[in-house]
Amino acid sequence: MMMSDKQIKVMVVEDSAYMRYVISEFLDSDPEIKVVEKARDGVDALEKLSRTIPDVITLDIQMPRMDGLKLLEEMRKKYRIPTIMVSSLTFEGAEDTIRALELGAVDFVPKPSGVLAMTIDQLREEIIKKVKIASQIKPMALAPASDTVPAQDRTADSSRATESSTLDKTRPNPAASREILPDKIISLKKVVAVGCSTGGPRALTEIIPLLTADIPACIVVVQHMPPRFTASLAERLDAISDIQVKEAANGDKIRPGIVYIAPGDYHILAGKNDVLYLNQDPPQHGVRPSVNVFMQSVASVYGKRGIGVILTGMGTDGRAGTLAIKEHGGYVLAEHENSCVVYGMPRAAIEAGSVDRVIVLPRMADEILTTIYS
Repeated sequence: MMMSDKQIKVMVVEDSAYMRYVISEFLDSDPEIKVVEKARDGVDALEKLSRTIPDVITLDIQMPRMDGLKLLEEMRKKYRIPTIMVSSLTFEGAEDTIRALELGAVDFVPKPSGVLAMTIDQLREEIIKKVKIASQIKPMALAPASDTVPAQDRTADSSRATESSTLDKTRPNPAASREILPDKIISLKKVVAVGCSTGGPRALTEIIPLLTADIPACIVVVQHMPPRFTASLAERLDAISDIQVKEAANGDKIRPGIVYIAPGDYHILAGKNDVLYLNQDPPQHGVRPSVNVFMQSVASVYGKRGIGVILTGMGTDGRAGTLAIKEHGGYVLAEHENSCVVYGMPRAAIEAGSVDRVIVLPRMADEILTTIYS
């Protein structure tokens, strides 16, 4: 097949010859995509990147010589190539995937296996869809978050980032020294509903660790992600944050000083008496958990005490939810296009007229805190 200039050029990095073949066949079956390079590990990939720069990379994690996480770290020094992880559905695979997303990978797909819930055709469609989305991501969106702030305003953000980095190094597990405050010492002032999808895990690592453990608000994050991966995301955020972070369970109390991550494959709702409920009602607009479902419940139960936050992500989930929060007297923040990996969800909310302020990612934590205390 002749290669068109409009075809998306992909490098497949995978140590298994069979998996290199399978992924390449999946991608080459679409006329808009062409696999231009295959690499057996990170060392091989770096050598080939010196000769060919693809539009997108698919990357395995467990590889000899140089694994996927190390390759991501090396690529960050020189390249801004959208990278999709091909991840195993094991607990260790989920942990590594969350770390990869934190390092700058834009998304992931499950590695084919005998226990995979998807059919081969579904998996093929998934990887093709995500490669096409990744190919549209602007290089600026893959830059460090601080680069999205105007040069004249970076001093304060740089100082805060240094402080946060020092915290991560000197206290690798802030949770170990965290003091959980008894209920009712701090009253629940606000409930913050955060919605995100593609690029969300990295965005959350720029926000959650900067929230204080004594805030008079409960934060609930709806991140489009499968089961097991949401648990690993919660554990990772908990390990690097002073505020407690956990995957939500049915019946958990909505209380101040805690961040809940909605579990994959479950809708989450705020109910009366400050309780969270989970259900497996049909997906909305193809997603479960749904940002809309949770935000609409927050609007109904908490009214003007509800805060909506829409971060990077594909699609329009959150549009109806932010409208509900706004209509019930709450306040809505959306991530600025400059710092979004994918601008779909914030754009939908902004175009709906439900957003009060548009904020670049490095300033989002401060803006959330300001809104909580206002």
